Amino acid sequence: MVYLAHISQDGRRQTVLEHLNGTAELCAGFAAAFRAEDQGRLAGLAHDLGKYSAAFQRRLQGSTEHVDHATVGAAECCKREQICSAFAVAGHHGGLPDGGGQGDHWEEGTFWGRMRRAALGKLEPYGDWEKEFKLPAVPKRRFSGPLEEMFFTRMLYSCLVDGDFLDTETFMAGGEKERSGGEPMEMLEDKLRTYVSSWFPPQSELNRERCGILERCMEQGEVQSPGLFTLTIPTGGGKTVASLAFALRHARTYGLRRLIYVIPYTSIIEQNAQVFRDILGDENVLEHHSGVLYDIEDEAGPENARLARATENWDMPVVVTTAVQFFESLFANRSSQCRKLHNLAQSVIIFDEAQMLPVPYLRPCVCAIAQLVKGYGASAVLCTATQPALDGIFREFLPDRPAVELCPREMFHQEIFQRVTFRREGKLSWETVAERIGGQKQALCVVNSRKSAQTVYGLLDKEGAFHLSTLMYPAHRKAMLKEIRARLKLRLDNVTSESIGKSRFSSGGQA
Repeated sequence: MVYLAHISQDGRRQTVLEHLNGTAELCAGFAAAFRAEDQGRLAGLAHDLGKYSAAFQRRLQGSTEHVDHATVGAAECCKREQICSAFAVAGHHGGLPDGGGQGDHWEEGTFWGRMRRAALGKLEPYGDWEKEFKLPAVPKRRFSGPLEEMFFTRMLYSCLVDGDFLDTETFMAGGEKERSGGEPMEMLEDKLRTYVSSWFPPQSELNRERCGILERCMEQGEVQSPGLFTLTIPTGGGKTVASLAFALRHARTYGLRRLIYVIPYTSIIEQNAQVFRDILGDENVLEHHSGVLYDIEDEAGPENARLARATENWDMPVVVTTAVQFFESLFANRSSQCRKLHNLAQSVIIFDEAQMLPVPYLRPCVCAIAQLVKGYGASAVLCTATQPALDGIFREFLPDRPAVELCPREMFHQEIFQRVTFRREGKLSWETVAERIGGQKQALCVVNSRKSAQTVYGLLDKEGAFHLSTLMYPAHRKAMLKEIRARLKLRLDNVTSESIGKSRFSSGGQA
């Protein structure tokens, strides 16, 4: 009997053995990034053993009966004491299962309940796989504790589900779809050097400081081995380009595979992602957050479809995403969220505005960062002007890898960046606030509610005044900002600088 894994719409057939071998090679290749190639190959070969059953073959031909094919492979891994592989296989369709306990009843849906079901012989017969191949013997992996084991299981699970999806997609499409894209790190760093070449020699005191910070970050990217870093640069110090310079040089020197920027707000992401595209080219940058949607329908253009597929597994040189997306994926159990995780290994991960890490979840966030640095060849950079006090938590999860500051304060003159003064004015009426704004050449007013912003905006001369609000959906906000830039440019071209300064802004809440 020929056991099939898939039948395409045009009638082509893929055997279970072909699918297992294809998935195993992909899974092993992904897992090699964190020295788990053997576990990856085992998980790939075992994941669909349940398709060697008559019940599944009937289902493939149109039967509606339920077939639990994932538990079969998980049970075979469990027999070999490969519990991490067993969890990954058990969840490769429905998501990582709740472990439960070894005393769980066989009808329960927990991992151990399912293993008891297999042990009691309550699965469809599937033994014909042994006539075609053998599962490899894999040494048992040792862990320092449950956190490390949990994290490894998630990363292995990511390798498996991505390999499974890719092999199935390739077969169904009749060939590989274009997914990965972009240029190697060497070419990306060359692009950055070209971009900043006009900055040298710097022509002002402020630019000399910025260029000094930039050169320091490039140098540190080469001399510092992968690990945990802080980059504490004052506002106005060129943090975005300096962090990119460090990351590219670091990745190029140590063979790291990609750069991942983790940013708290979508408004900052949109701005930074555009800077990266300007420097590196659109084809090298993936912007992935709730404000960006990629159409993958048949009428979508090839570039848009490629970017849409890249959001599934982050197979791009530079990924810009939110802290919510990043950390929720690390602790999720669904395949769609976890699929990208293995591509965090051997990456430079930059946490921009690191002081915005959510305080209620600091420990799990720091734990995840520490695990990526400790076991997965990643370099993590906490990048901000106001570095959070996380040393104590990092010492708990990463005791032998203290954070290295990439640009100590003695490398620049702090006073050069002090361009703002603060003054308490006490309580003011909205009319007084509007009058103060109207008396300035240019002003930004930030208030703590949309209602207050509307009140102030209503008291302003509407010529040159703009109201930005979180009620605006992303496309509307981008259009508004584009209009603001266009108006300011028009004034630059056609009127005196004195009249340009009449632009006024009112912003409510978290706009």
